Amino acid sequence: MVVSEQASVSGEAQTNRANGPREPAAAVQQWTGAVLLAVAIIGVAGLVLRVLGARGDLWVDEIWSLALLEPLTSIDQIFWRINHDNNHFLNSIYLYLVGADATPLLQRGLSIALGVGAVFAAAAAARGRWAAVVTSLLFAISYPMVHYGSEARGYAGLVLFSLLAVLFLERRLDGKGSGIAFAEVVLLGFLSHLIMVETVAVLVAWTAWLIWRRTGSFERVNVDLGQIFAPAFLAVLPLAACMLIGRLLFGFRIGGALPFSLQAFAQGYGGMIRYLFGVPDWIGDWPCIAAACGLVCVSAAIWRDRRASLYVLAIVGLPMVMALARLPNAEFQRYFLVPATLMLLWAGELLGRGFAAGGKYRLCAAVTTVAILAGTATLLMPFYEYGRGSYAAMVVRMTRDGAANYASNQEFRTVMTVDYFAKRLGRQASFVSLDKICDERPSWLILEGPIDRQPQYVEAVPTCRSAYERVDASTSWGLSGLAWTLYQRRD
Repeated sequence: MVVSEQASVSGEAQTNRANGPREPAAAVQQWTGAVLLAVAIIGVAGLVLRVLGARGDLWVDEIWSLALLEPLTSIDQIFWRINHDNNHFLNSIYLYLVGADATPLLQRGLSIALGVGAVFAAAAAARGRWAAVVTSLLFAISYPMVHYGSEARGYAGLVLFSLLAVLFLERRLDGKGSGIAFAEVVLLGFLSHLIMVETVAVLVAWTAWLIWRRTGSFERVNVDLGQIFAPAFLAVLPLAACMLIGRLLFGFRIGGALPFSLQAFAQGYGGMIRYLFGVPDWIGDWPCIAAACGLVCVSAAIWRDRRASLYVLAIVGLPMVMALARLPNAEFQRYFLVPATLMLLWAGELLGRGFAAGGKYRLCAAVTTVAILAGTATLLMPFYEYGRGSYAAMVVRMTRDGAANYASNQEFRTVMTVDYFAKRLGRQASFVSLDKICDERPSWLILEGPIDRQPQYVEAVPTCRSAYERVDASTSWGLSGLAWTLYQRRD
């Protein structure tokens, strides 16, 4: 679909006038039966991949969400009583309803459903029949989408509602969409995860650019932006009010903040790009970033349609702003999910154009798609093998002879995880702080960190001669999880 960057955007009924023939808009394109069948099969495959990823123990951030819910006495307190960045509202409501004793698969059920929904939303947001199939395939099999679509947190909803926000905004710009529908999608995005603010910021900047390109008037930009985004602002306002009241009453807590560095930024954004497309490890973080941003800019210069500026703003502009703002926790790939979502949408369109063009372009697109599938397989296999870690088995081992006491080098995360599984299993395990290890001589020691760096024997405190032997280990792979090594006291 070729839509002019000079799109007309004004008032309640914005119209999009092209400079020539074009395909139907993504939201209303007519799909053939073959395309519908292909997308349906891909959706089922995406469901299977996410169910496989939802196996295994919950990891600490999922457990943390349950721990935050434990003291609540009513569901409304989720919105004003917790006030923690690990409180992802929709996920918290779902976990509150299914309960802490549900199976991990059920506890991850909402994320699975939203993750599969994102596959179909990606197909709907794609432009063109080939693009619909390829884009849905990318969202179905891409490791980060499978991972977060099978984890009991809010990231699957963030991806889904970011895609729908693009789709509904485009309909709004074309004078065919409802401001209320767009507002509902934005609200659901914020209820999924607060970094939906990144999606909204990109969409506001994109819309402003389109209006300014057409009118050259900043006054017109302000007026039209107000008309387009006012319903969404009003929809989110009650949520913001609840959070503000909660902050005034109970404060707002952040789980942790690591300082910004360019190396951390490259690790986060470059790592996300590598995970998205199955890029091998020997290709560095900065080359991944440079290649992705460069290709986006080149394709924008060639396509010169309405979406081109959206992709540049989301994939190049947003991460650049994040780096300039020196935001903390930049090494965590999940904080780049918004540009990642738009990057997959762009990649699906790029490959779809190649397939549609035929000839050597179709061959190139086919080879690239196969390479992505092969690279993704190398990521999904270790994820399915190791998952997010195995913790329940270690708690069982520690407590098989009755109540046990243990020490650890990571008090907060380890204690929360052990307490959760001990309670589920009906066992008892007591934590001993390192400063009391000589007095209480715990029977067990849990060390968090790469298991290949943990020694066979540990002398916890030389002065009291508490010697521990390595008896078990559990590792995780990918975007979530902890590596534990279990030691038993031998003296």
